Amino acid sequence: MHPILVELFARPVGWLLIAGTLVMIGIGIGVPLFIRKRERAEEEAARARGDAPRPRGP
Repeated sequence: MHPILVELFARPVGWLLIAGTLVMIGIGIGVPLFIRKRERAEEEAARARGDAPRPRGP
């Protein structure tokens, strides 16, 4: 087996590297999706109350 593959799959440090990478990618994708969902819910709630929508962007 290739030495790099041995490092990734046969040693605990490799598994930690793989898991850490997946966590970072998950956070990078999950946080913006969560924020978008939360903003949409706040806008819908403001519309239901009859408030003026908050301005977006700079």
